[in-house]
Amino acid sequence: METKTIYEEDILKEIQGLPDELQRKVMDMVHSFKDEILFVEVNEKILTEDFLSVCGTWEDGRSVEEQIRDIELFRKSAFNKDDIL
Repeated sequence: METKTIYEEDILKEIQGLPDELQRKVMDMVHSFKDEILFVEVNEKILTEDFLSVCGTWEDGRSVEEQIRDIELFRKSAFNKDDIL
């Protein structure tokens, strides 16, 4: 069997010579890891799509710089020194 990556080679070296029962356990673990990783990726995609369907995407014709300028212009300070004098 030809390996594609150095990781595949390392994995094969690690399991070679192990008894059949241990190799089966390693295979079960690999399947479990793959299922978990694929589930998380699919689940994150679904959650993102659900969120965007409710909230929508940000739409603004202004440039990022203009938006930042406006935020800074209209931001109210939590502490205004004139209020306590």
